[in-house]
Amino acid sequence: MGIFSPKWSVGVAAVCLGLIGAAGMAQAEVKRVGTLQVSFSGSVAPVKLPRTGLAPVTVQMGGKITTTDRSAPPKLERIILDINRHGVLSTRGLATCSLSKLNSITSAQAKKSCGDALVGHGNVTSRVSLPGQGAFASTGKLLAFNGKIKGKPAVLAQVSSGAPLPLTYVIGFEVKKASGTFGSSLVGTLPPIASEYGYISAFALSLGRNYESHGKKMSFASASCPAPAGFPGAVFTLARATYEFAGGLNVGSQLVRTCEVRD
Repeated sequence: MGIFSPKWSVGVAAVCLGLIGAAGMAQAEVKRVGTLQVSFSGSVAPVKLPRTGLAPVTVQMGGKITTTDRSAPPKLERIILDINRHGVLSTRGLATCSLSKLNSITSAQAKKSCGDALVGHGNVTSRVSLPGQGAFASTGKLLAFNGKIKGKPAVLAQVSSGAPLPLTYVIGFEVKKASGTFGSSLVGTLPPIASEYGYISAFALSLGRNYESHGKKMSFASASCPAPAGFPGAVFTLARATYEFAGGLNVGSQLVRTCEVRD
């Protein structure tokens, strides 16, 4: 099943190699609202892609949520990751996993139970402040699985951490169609962290997997570099992150990246 369409948009038609090199640097975009500071970073690999047709890729995205005065940020309720409309996610012939299989188990157990549906990995850092124990950070391993939420396509991100406080939870990213520059959205609803005593302060997510279906080679994520004829590459808006906080505060940031045409 194709989740979004098969080409990357051309943000600037007339590009040169010097511009590609400058814009291709994987720098984080930072936004501030009052004392709240959020960042978003990401990349697509490989950078060299065919001008026509599709090639397997890995899409990496990450973010951080901090405050300039070290106070606790407002509660993050949703993360929306919008992906450029000219890429392809394909789940045809790929196994699926369910939320019920991923709850209250370790990463090793999740991989054993749903390894055939694995499509990505990463990590999540949470800040936890328990009564009488002070604040501390807890970093957990993230495994992303192809799944469904209420019968709709989804990426299920299972997070499992160890000491000092074992935490296990699942962030369900519903895959929805978008419009305009972004053709697909991963809409993640955040569960309670440490019984509401914690909040997510950073995440990193890498999506991409090659697999076979009925003897045919498939890729979960694929893309092309549709640079105009005669140009060596293209500038495009890779992704956009929107952080939705309690109280109605929304903070968004988007990434402009480049690709090069592969001979």
